[in-house]
Amino acid sequence: MTSRTALNPKQTLDVLGIAPEDRAESIALLEGPATPAVEKVLAHLRSRLGSSDDSVPELGTAEAPVTEFDWLSAMLRFSPELLQWHRAKNIPEAVSNATLADFGRNMLINRRVHNRFGMDTYKWLNHVCSGRIYQLGRLQYLIHQPVASIPGVEAEEWILGIHIPEGGGLGTAAVQESLALAAAFFAEYFPEKPVRTGNCESWLLDPYLSTHLDPASNIAAFAGLFTPYGEPRNEPTDAVYFTFRTRSMDNLGALPRTTALQQTVLNRIDAGGTWQLGFGYLSLPCRE
Repeated sequence: MTSRTALNPKQTLDVLGIAPEDRAESIALLEGPATPAVEKVLAHLRSRLGSSDDSVPELGTAEAPVTEFDWLSAMLRFSPELLQWHRAKNIPEAVSNATLADFGRNMLINRRVHNRFGMDTYKWLNHVCSGRIYQLGRLQYLIHQPVASIPGVEAEEWILGIHIPEGGGLGTAAVQESLALAAAFFAEYFPEKPVRTGNCESWLLDPYLSTHLDPASNIAAFAGLFTPYGEPRNEPTDAVYFTFRTRSMDNLGALPRTTALQQTVLNRIDAGGTWQLGFGYLSLPCRE
């Protein structure tokens, strides 16, 4: 794939990991006319490819809004250019495919959450479209410069934001393998942005969680990799959304309590507690 025209619509959907139920509407967006709003998003995506700027501006106005579907249409059209950029950096095809498949994964999650075609998390995909995030084994890594102070991290130092895509557990072997892959990958493909530290911002790092789950559980082991920093921040809906894939805090009593994690999430809310976003950092493995 060495040119913008190297992907036909089916190939684009394959690379993006778009599920069968989302394909017809994706093709309609991809093959439909590029409206001024779509062209505006395309210009934004092209300007940020390879950039360290992670901002997502409001591109529309009340009179001429840029909608969720304008973003999706532009991202679909932009995918061959993004893949071409990956190829120019010699990023392995397997890494490119795993990374770009986050598009289809988020689209499928949207269907589960809202029972419709679309993607309410399209702003997250700006990280993929800018070439700043990569899936390496079980985890995703966003190369960035932290806003908040992290112990031992110098001003303007590059670090890896560690994210957990849906799909699979957090077994110790898979996590350690992924961390080792990340250390080697970024050293080889982004040598101009040396990294030695990873950070994670997640409800899985809420101190409450590790004290109310089996210490031998994969989640407790994952949280234990990180040294806490800063103060946890109240994010009441995060645990519910990522555990049950619903954004509603209504009728929580109807949600399943099959697993220990589901029980822990709901029991805390039932007792009047609030789930928090925890912050932690770790040193990346040294390359051999």
